Amino acid sequence: MSKKYNPAQLGLALPGSSQLARPQRVIGAKYKTGYHWGPGKPLPALGQHSIAKHDIYDNYVDRYISTLTKNHVQSQLKVTIVDGFCGGGLYDLDGATISGSPLRLIEAIEAARMTLTARREDFNLDVDFVFIDEKAAHVAFLRDELIKRGYGNLIGNNIRLVASTFEEAIPDVITAIRKKGRAHRSLFFLDQYGWSDVKLATVRRIMAELINPEVVLTFMVDSLINLLHEKTSTLSALAAIDYAREDVRALLEMKDENGAKGWKRAIQNTVYKHILDCTGAAFYTPFFVHPPESHRDYWLIHLSKHHQAREEMGNVFWETSNTMEHFGSAGLNALGFDPNVDVRQGMMDYMFDDDAEARSKSQLLEQIPLLLQESWKNGGIVTKRSLFESRANDTPVVGKLVDSGLAKLRDEGEVVILGKKRDKNGELKTVVRERADQFQWDDEIQFPREPRLFSFFTDAA
Repeated sequence: MSKKYNPAQLGLALPGSSQLARPQRVIGAKYKTGYHWGPGKPLPALGQHSIAKHDIYDNYVDRYISTLTKNHVQSQLKVTIVDGFCGGGLYDLDGATISGSPLRLIEAIEAARMTLTARREDFNLDVDFVFIDEKAAHVAFLRDELIKRGYGNLIGNNIRLVASTFEEAIPDVITAIRKKGRAHRSLFFLDQYGWSDVKLATVRRIMAELINPEVVLTFMVDSLINLLHEKTSTLSALAAIDYAREDVRALLEMKDENGAKGWKRAIQNTVYKHILDCTGAAFYTPFFVHPPESHRDYWLIHLSKHHQAREEMGNVFWETSNTMEHFGSAGLNALGFDPNVDVRQGMMDYMFDDDAEARSKSQLLEQIPLLLQESWKNGGIVTKRSLFESRANDTPVVGKLVDSGLAKLRDEGEVVILGKKRDKNGELKTVVRERADQFQWDDEIQFPREPRLFSFFTDAA
């Protein structure tokens, strides 16, 4: 039975970027965090890396709204944003007061609304926010700050404040999203401090009961491995991530066998498959956030049902270079883990920077011809979507990098790319993409009638 809330507390909201700005640990307070908001109390300290996380979520909200409102005929978009670990909404950064995730999410939506109404005055961006924190004092602090900023009239309407754990609140949140409309468009930002506050079974429920949910989850992989050993591997916390004792033992063996960087890749390449299986998400983006002032890595996991959602989050990662990190190869099939191969062989850090982009493009020029040959032999129509979509989860590559490889092959006379374009009469016609450097997902890739004697495909064969 779901927990009932005092109606005076709340409004209606959506899954949002919870605790995107988690404060640092309080020095000297062993095993305790400094997440305390209240009258007269100093604000929690905000780590520099949390600012980068805030930027990632802000950028993603902007891309999310832009992607879903590309049709200029459209006049309305309904969305729910849920911040599952919202805190009090304010932090201290070197003496300055900084907005936390709840306030930044509201500001991001306001900016998007201004853009949309400038395009179409009557556009209705109908967004509900749900801000959840298990401590009533934190919720009260956030309520006061929202009122100070002029959002008091939204509390109980488009802003819902919930004093509860995320797990207790989720049944009512899902019900509210389902009542809001048929599309169930929702963003869940779940910035848990460790790795067990959010149960994978709950994520699985979100994916199963909602049509268009997306979940952004932080996961402290280092904490999981460092804290779990033989004596603690039976802790009930393991149930949150659907791991049994033998699963943990296998992860520990990987850590011992693969070295300082090798174990991270091994964990990334195996746990991510486990999470996929346990959540029911069709698309998945798993990379590390490496805090510059800390030796502990966070795993930032984006889960969705749609390829375009994965594509947009991938683009955000590329825009946040030197903060995101990937332990794996540069091209497609970059996350597959073979227990018979030393994961340290040929491995380089991948920081989503210019070097990573150059390595990805080089790798794709070797991989794309092989994939095209295989697809053509099977006799099917090959599109950019069919080439990349089924491989999107296993790579840091995004569509624009695939476009670069396809354009290079076309310019070398290796492929012909066909697309659709409306003529002056509005009829859809097939055209050859002779000069385009960006391609649509349904553009068709064909082998040329007169192939070159020496080509990428000759080398691939």
